[in-house]
Amino acid sequence: MSNLRRAALVFSTIAVTSTATLTVAGTATAGTMSDRVSLTDTSIWSGPVDNGPVPDSTPVSETIYLAVKDPTALAGKAKSVSDPNSPGYGRFMRPDRIRETNQLDRAQVDRVRDWLTASGLSVTEPDWRHLKVTGTIGQLNAAFAVTFHDYSVPPENLFKSHFLASPTDLSVPAELGALVLGVGRSEIPVQDVQDAGLAVPEQPVERRPHVDEAVAANCSQYWGQLPATGTPQVNGATAPLAPCGYTPNRLRHVYGLDSLGLTGAGQTVAVVSSSMDTLEKDINTWSDHVGTQQLRPGQLTRVPSPDGSPAREPGNGGFSAMIEANLDAEAVHGIAPDANIVAIGESTAQGGNLLASLSYALDHTHASIVSASLENTPPPGLQKAFDQIFQEGALQGVGFYFCAGDGGVQLNDSGGDWLNGYAGSSWVTAVGGTSVAIGPDGGRAWETGWGDSVSPLSEDGTSWGQAQADGGTGGGRTTGRPQPWYQQGVVPDRYALTPDGSRSRVGPDVAMDADLLTGLVIGGTPLAGLGSPTTDPGTWHYVEHTFGGTSLSTPLFAGVQALAQQARGGKPLGFANPIMYQRAHRSTFRDVTAYKLPGGGVPTAVRYVSDGKGGSTPVLYTFLASQLPEPEDGFTPPEVGPGFDTETGLGTPTGAYLFSFVSS
Repeated sequence: MSNLRRAALVFSTIAVTSTATLTVAGTATAGTMSDRVSLTDTSIWSGPVDNGPVPDSTPVSETIYLAVKDPTALAGKAKSVSDPNSPGYGRFMRPDRIRETNQLDRAQVDRVRDWLTASGLSVTEPDWRHLKVTGTIGQLNAAFAVTFHDYSVPPENLFKSHFLASPTDLSVPAELGALVLGVGRSEIPVQDVQDAGLAVPEQPVERRPHVDEAVAANCSQYWGQLPATGTPQVNGATAPLAPCGYTPNRLRHVYGLDSLGLTGAGQTVAVVSSSMDTLEKDINTWSDHVGTQQLRPGQLTRVPSPDGSPAREPGNGGFSAMIEANLDAEAVHGIAPDANIVAIGESTAQGGNLLASLSYALDHTHASIVSASLENTPPPGLQKAFDQIFQEGALQGVGFYFCAGDGGVQLNDSGGDWLNGYAGSSWVTAVGGTSVAIGPDGGRAWETGWGDSVSPLSEDGTSWGQAQADGGTGGGRTTGRPQPWYQQGVVPDRYALTPDGSRSRVGPDVAMDADLLTGLVIGGTPLAGLGSPTTDPGTWHYVEHTFGGTSLSTPLFAGVQALAQQARGGKPLGFANPIMYQRAHRSTFRDVTAYKLPGGGVPTAVRYVSDGKGGSTPVLYTFLASQLPEPEDGFTPPEVGPGFDTETGLGTPTGAYLFSFVSS
């Protein structure tokens, strides 16, 4: 993974104007001023060119995230309702009761409001979790005791070309340090007129689907069906053609999910990503093509944005998020064809971010399962805000499922951490990825951890070139997150132990198919944007591609959880990790290990890809079950092996996993 890619995932931004965004997060720590506390990691990183202070009159809008009344009590109650060994297990609470027992007192909120309005900022209260402020940069400077500067990045770095940020950490009055979670690492990207063609990442940075844009004429209907005739041999034999994209029924069968006749009836799954208004029509067309049932009337609810802000548009790169929505919704529908689906878009409001979408799921839907194929590493303050939402969901009987990440996200200073920051929370289920080969009988030929390399064909066509990293699942331990109770005794110390001898949260928790080479056929109108992103979206039409990534495995597993909830009589699982870890070392999860061919080598397959000239060319994929780390990184990537591992966690679900809920 390139340093640019890593930066794109680390920095979290929210909209400030139609062409600018602002990052929020941080945690209060002792500052140099006796009457203020600083918000950790909210100053600009080294490298950009400082062009001087921003004019005070520049308009800005921001979100201020508030703590709950008693964070320890909230976490304790969330554990009580989630732990199968607790007398309070499954005793979920109503949303209004959760609010009553956790929101700050009126006097506490007023103290925060008074501080902000004293600087001239206008303050509103969209909900009990946060405040919204509007005003100018000058007023924001006064409130947080900083001076925003104008920064630019050299032209060769296309991540951010121009943005506003503070050279020092933001701070808040010391008496408010326990009430304000943070307003984060404040980078305000500015899209200049001359840079109008550049895509400026928005908050959050989505894990865009790992997409197959290959010419699909040369592929196998099952693993090993057809040899890649005419291509160089590998280990003395011709490699097989890669499988054509799988259909959902084939994945249901290979994982044993069709053994009990479960369909997810009575369950609701929310997927988080902006969508086009063609989503329902796309899913029904896709369902016809792949052999599953169409949506019944009212089964899909599309929410363009969580806060009434204008819906995200497919142009200017927005189609990528909308592909994610098609992928997520179709993966859920394919595994749990009778489950209701709520597709929640992203906020485009000034100061909006992912928390708005997650809050909407809790406050305005019946979803008990929330799937989010999104990657980012929020700074410490926002991590607390996210954890509060996740714990609130646990109390309400709602489980959150996040992708472990593709190809790694952030490497921590103690080494070995490739796990998506969202998935690193101890209060979500992190979903990793595998490569699964389906044989001629529909059964599993083999399955291994997802980690591939790709080799191009040599110019003379007689050999394969140098292998390069292609993709793989995220996984590893997190920084600053202690080992949760449910991982104790299950996660080996070789993964959990840090250099100081403490134990950390490790992910993923579970895995499913994520390899592009063994991915799922997905269809939709936004997919047309892959070939012609600058054209009018109104001219796009339905197309299909094969998709992979933990963007795929996450909604697949969300669908599995819908089946599991149906199996247990419709009762929500809520935060499911404790009950899943209780099933460790049983037949409920298949232990995935590194697969080797009879001769000791690793599997390979040939896929034909577009050569950019209207034709196609073969490339060789090698199923290493491990990523190829970049030489400059010097870190060990996630691994797969017997028992719990950092690519597949507990393993992949089986029919016995579903049956365990019937029998209980």
